[in-house]
Amino acid sequence: MVRALASISELVSLGRLVPQPADAAALVAVLLAGRRDLEAAEANRATNAPWSDVMLYEAGLRAARVIVQAAGYRIDAAKGAHAVTIDAADVLTDQRYHPAFTRLQRMRRRRNDFMYETAPDPANADLDRARLDVSLLLDVAQTAVDGIS
Repeated sequence: MVRALASISELVSLGRLVPQPADAAALVAVLLAGRRDLEAAEANRATNAPWSDVMLYEAGLRAARVIVQAAGYRIDAAKGAHAVTIDAADVLTDQRYHPAFTRLQRMRRRRNDFMYETAPDPANADLDRARLDVSLLLDVAQTAVDGIS
């Protein structure tokens, strides 16, 4: 069963997203941090694959947050904010990158398992796919920032 995504207007009416002017300079800084996360993930991959996976997730989350903020929204900090951020970015990109955002949601759950539970190490194929997805999402986020007038 596929979970239906909430519309942006629904997320605004629920208070999960709040209209706020985009700050291009701040978003560029977030993108730079995301690219550093991507590099750090690769540097740590051989010695600590689970931590590498977490860094990839964080880079992907930064990309999703930039997409949402570039569209003129602030994400509330209530429980579930990461999931809302990813879903909102998916909706704002007209679900053109839905498979990557779906995998980012899975990475979010793996991150939670790693941080709060015990979880098996991610497979190399998972890390390869995550790196490709996050690189794509960072590029999409860069395009969103470039579109701020």
